Amino acid sequence: MYDPSIQPPPGTVQFNEAWAGWPEVDATLMEDGRGAVPAFPLDVLPTEWARWVEDTATAAGTPIDYVAQGVLAAVAALCGAGVLAQVSTFWAEPLVLWQALVGWPSSGKSPALAAVRCRLDDIEDGLRADDAVRLNRHQARVDAARLTADQWRERCAIAIKEGSTLPERPMEASYEESFVPAQILVGDATLEAMADVVSGNPRGVVLWRDELAAWLANLGRYANGGSDRAHWLEAWAAAGITINRRSRGKPLHLRKFPVSVIGSIQPDRIAEALQGGDDGMAARFLYTWPDPAPYRPLGQLSLADDDAAMARLQQIAAFAGSVDQPRRIGFDDEAFVLLDGFLAELHGRLPEAEGLEAGWLGKGRGTVVRLAAMLALLGWSEQEPGSPPPTVSRDILIAAIELWQSYLWPHARTVFNRAGRTERDRHARRIIRWLRQTKAAAVTRQELRRDALAQAIDGQETDRVALRLEDAGVLRLDVPEQQGRGRPAKRWLVNPRLRGDT
Repeated sequence: MYDPSIQPPPGTVQFNEAWAGWPEVDATLMEDGRGAVPAFPLDVLPTEWARWVEDTATAAGTPIDYVAQGVLAAVAALCGAGVLAQVSTFWAEPLVLWQALVGWPSSGKSPALAAVRCRLDDIEDGLRADDAVRLNRHQARVDAARLTADQWRERCAIAIKEGSTLPERPMEASYEESFVPAQILVGDATLEAMADVVSGNPRGVVLWRDELAAWLANLGRYANGGSDRAHWLEAWAAAGITINRRSRGKPLHLRKFPVSVIGSIQPDRIAEALQGGDDGMAARFLYTWPDPAPYRPLGQLSLADDDAAMARLQQIAAFAGSVDQPRRIGFDDEAFVLLDGFLAELHGRLPEAEGLEAGWLGKGRGTVVRLAAMLALLGWSEQEPGSPPPTVSRDILIAAIELWQSYLWPHARTVFNRAGRTERDRHARRIIRWLRQTKAAAVTRQELRRDALAQAIDGQETDRVALRLEDAGVLRLDVPEQQGRGRPAKRWLVNPRLRGDT
């Protein structure tokens, strides 16, 4: 006999009569649908940087993951092709990173990046202090070219008058290059505009965007006869490109095109943003999709030491070399042996991977090397000025492998799983949010289309979305008894789990 006084052991899931016959709702269609992901391993960062990341994240009410990604982006912005992670005489990686911060609106992405960007803004202002001198030198070259051209024209006129051979136009008579201010941060730019920026800042820049989805979607569009996507793919490797545009008298050739990228993506736009990812675009990004930051009482907040962080970034900026004479961060013997073992293990895993994940793993060897050099540089920036140049030790490489393998890889897999979702799934999630808000027990097709989706799709597609929700355990088609003539309106019962019925 049932005795209500007898309670089940702690942790036991009790039977709920309201849920009888209803399955669990497909977790991939819930609010974020991403499942559990690991937290950022703060201990991979050097001590002072770990403290600054934690204090900054706490004060801003944002996950430490986003702030930590911002710090890595700052290193990439300051170094680019001016610092190389030198594994061997035949293998070197530029410190270029592409990063995507995934999260819903108000999840803390913008304040996290702003905390790092304002430090870079100050450094950029310092670099521009020399722009006036550089502009004068540029103008002098333009004037000298114009004067040489005028003199050549005068000689040509004399030659024509005398009937002699025309003199060749001197190379010094042409100087068509525009002046490019010092810059490390670019908010938005076409490929041609970005190439102009890099031509004057050959060490590289970072494309720093609040929203990546629109930029990624635009890369596949054709303008001026071709897609810019292939050129952008070269930026991750700091490879050379040639830009042919009608607005130019001659092609612009860049021996290196180092451009880092960082920005945010909302979960509902992942599939749109990563369309065409089989060309390697999606594989180049490092993704982070953390849990929301916990609330911290005001009395527990502590101010981050921004001045010290700024000094460390300036030290990194001063360390970086040029494209022609880059600074090199090597690997000691123990790190070299460890890296060889890691690469052998990674090579064995590649045949097992599929789709977007396979491409991402393929970029793992270069990414780990870059991360290791960045961690070494961050640690070096905490030392006294004049310390020996940074080197990747075994411990630093272990930290880089842990960051990539135990944190970035699971986050990438989660994002790629979400990328496989369709536009239909996006509408399904929107309906689920509406059902949870309204606590409806039953709905009609008209209500789904009109109230939940604001008539974004037609009736037939609404039926297809409803079928997806049936498969996901959210809806169940209700078959009412025939009353009178005509076909009854389509109606679905709603899983009581969404209402929290007990």
